[in-house]
Amino acid sequence: MPTVVSRDISIYYEEAGRGEPLVLIRGLGSDLQAWALQVPALAKHFRVITFDNRGAGRTSAPDKPYSIDGMAEDVAFLLTALKVEKASILGYSMGGMVAQEFALKHPDRVEKLILLATTAKPDGYTKAIVESFINIRRSNMSREQQVRAQAPFVYTADLFNDSPRYERAIRATVDNPYAQQDHAFIRQAQAVLNFDASGRVSGIKAPTLIVTNPEDILIPPRNGEALAKLIGGAKLVSLDGAHAGVTEYPNEHNAAFLEFLGAAVPA
Repeated sequence: MPTVVSRDISIYYEEAGRGEPLVLIRGLGSDLQAWALQVPALAKHFRVITFDNRGAGRTSAPDKPYSIDGMAEDVAFLLTALKVEKASILGYSMGGMVAQEFALKHPDRVEKLILLATTAKPDGYTKAIVESFINIRRSNMSREQQVRAQAPFVYTADLFNDSPRYERAIRATVDNPYAQQDHAFIRQAQAVLNFDASGRVSGIKAPTLIVTNPEDILIPPRNGEALAKLIGGAKLVSLDGAHAGVTEYPNEHNAAFLEFLGAAVPA
């Protein structure tokens, strides 16, 4: 099992493809398996590095405070261990927050930056949702009940109206053999609630693509639009979907990523 041991955790990672390095950072509550619809397409052009954030998947899950800054340093440690001096970074949701922090703390290590369904600072609306997620995790709900309770904030109405697809999405999460422990989810969620880079993101100098999704009710498009105004020269695009648009509409998202990264876009 490929791991590197950092300051206080063991980080699980995977690699696919060859070429310039591209690091994918997942969001709150998910692990690298959730990139399954991106890695094959991106690995045709890049050395794709995926990993589990602290508290997720096969990475250690210490029960102590987490921070977005600390998770950005986990990324730096991983890249150093893999002898990667510079890489393009794609961060989704909480992973987009980690990507922002990494770009601010290690600007010389970022080639290009993609920020997907994320924000420079969770507003009161998003904080209320995340706090409700914490309460769900602290309840006596079963794992399946927890997943179904959070699903309306992640998927489109079209997915809910397609019962077979919806049930497959639920089962994929419920049956994950590396399902996140409740304490680790709460620690990650608290890190999200405490994140605020709104006064600093103007310092990001790497070419940046910001992707929003019109049906995203967890981190609504207004957050990405505000982020684009703060990062000089950032390109803003809106792609189909809700918060998990990258999973529901992978082809559209993969094409946008490849185009921005300068790779050939499939027909």
